[in-house]
Formats: sequence, structure tokens, C-alpha cells
Amino acid sequence: MSTKHVRNAADLVRFGCSLKVECSACGAAQTLSGVEVHRLHGSASLELLRPRFKCRRCRMKAARIAVLPPV
Repeated sequence: MSTKHVRNAADLVRFGCSLKVECSACGAAQTLSGVEVHRLHGSASLELLRPRFKCRRCRMKAARIAVLPPV
């Protein structure tokens, strides 16, 4: 399974992938399951989600996202 086909939150659930969100300002990271992302944001595109993530530590909206393959 290639992660290049994961384009939105519904694809995360369908392929069983997770989403790693990392703050580019302070380096804090969090991993969200596909179900969590879909529950919070519906089936929104991952590119539209990136600016919506806010760091819990420094409160900046400077997130890097990466799709993690299924375990």
C-alpha cells in the first residue's frame, strides 16, 4: 500500500493509516489515527487540514503532516 493515494481523512480510515502532526516551530509531535482525524474533520483534504492544526505546546499554527502506513 502506497501512502501517495491518501488524499483525505476518509482515505486514512479506508487504508488504516495514521497521521503524524509535527510542529515546525517547537518540534512537538502527535500521532492521530485515521478514525480520530475523520471524527474531528470529516472527509476534508489533508492539504486543507494542515493549516488548521495548532500546537498544544507553543500555540503556533505551523504544522508538518506525514501519513504513516498501517501497523
